[in-house]
Amino acid sequence: MSEPAPAPSPHRVTLFCSDVDGTLLDHRRTLSDRTVAAIRAVRSAGHAFVLCSSRMPASLEGLERLCGVDPTPLIAYNGGLVLRADRSVVTDVPITPGDAREAYAVCSRLGLHASFFAGDEWYAWGPDEWTEREATITAVDPNPASAHDYVTHGWVDRRPPHKVMAMGDPALVDELETALAGRAGMVTYRSKPTYLEIASAACSKGDGLRALAGELGVDLADTVFFGDNHNDVSAFAVAGTAVAVANAVDPALEAATVVTGHHREDGVADYLEDWLASR
Repeated sequence: MSEPAPAPSPHRVTLFCSDVDGTLLDHRRTLSDRTVAAIRAVRSAGHAFVLCSSRMPASLEGLERLCGVDPTPLIAYNGGLVLRADRSVVTDVPITPGDAREAYAVCSRLGLHASFFAGDEWYAWGPDEWTEREATITAVDPNPASAHDYVTHGWVDRRPPHKVMAMGDPALVDELETALAGRAGMVTYRSKPTYLEIASAACSKGDGLRALAGELGVDLADTVFFGDNHNDVSAFAVAGTAVAVANAVDPALEAATVVTGHHREDGVADYLEDWLASR
C-alpha cells in the first residue's frame, strides 16, 4: 500500500468521507469488524467519518448503526441530499419534475424497471426481481405505493426525486441512456450493465463534500475521500487527500493521491489504521 499523506496538525479535525459500495463494504456487502473498529478509532480520536453514496439516507443509517455510534452527517444520492447529524438539511438538489417524468415515460416505453427515490421514500416499479434485489442490497423496503402512483398522482411534482434507478436488460438500458443524453438537467451513471442511475446535473459528490466541510468548519485540505468509481472523481478533485481502493476504475486510480488495498481486503481500514499510527 502507498504511504498515507502526512497527518495535519494535531489541533485540527480531519473529515474522512467514504463511498460505500465497492469501497467501504466487504465481499458480504457489509462493514467488516476491522472496518468498524477503524472508523470508531478515528472518531474516538476526535475526527469525523461520513458516508457518501448514491444510496438513500435510510440505507446509510443502517450501515451507520453497525458502527454503534450516535448519528453523524450523511451525504446521500451522490451529493443530492446532504444531512446534518440531526437530519436537518444542508443541501437538497433533486431532479426536476419534468426530467423525472421524461425518465418515467422512456422507461415505460422500453419496459424497464424504474425506482424513484425522494428523501427517505422509495417508489419501486412493482414487486419484481429488481425490487427484491435492491431491497436485499440496501436493507430498505419500498413504499407500498408504486413508481406509477408517484408519477400519475402528481407526487413527483410536490416531492421530486433525488435519484431514479433504471434496471433491466443492458440493451434497453443503452437505449434509455441515449434517450436521456440530450437533457442538460440530468446526469446518468452506469453502475453496472443492467443499472442506470439518474440524478440532477446540479449536484455531485464533490459538491456534497464541499458543502459538508463548510458546514462542519473543516478546511478542504483536511479532508480525505475514499472511492472506487467514476462518480467519486468529482470528490477526489475537491478533497485534500484522494484515496482510491485497489479495485477502482482507471479514472479514479489516475485521479487519486493515494492507492490503498482492495475493498475486499479492508483497504479503507488499512489506510485509517496507518493514518492513526502516523500521529
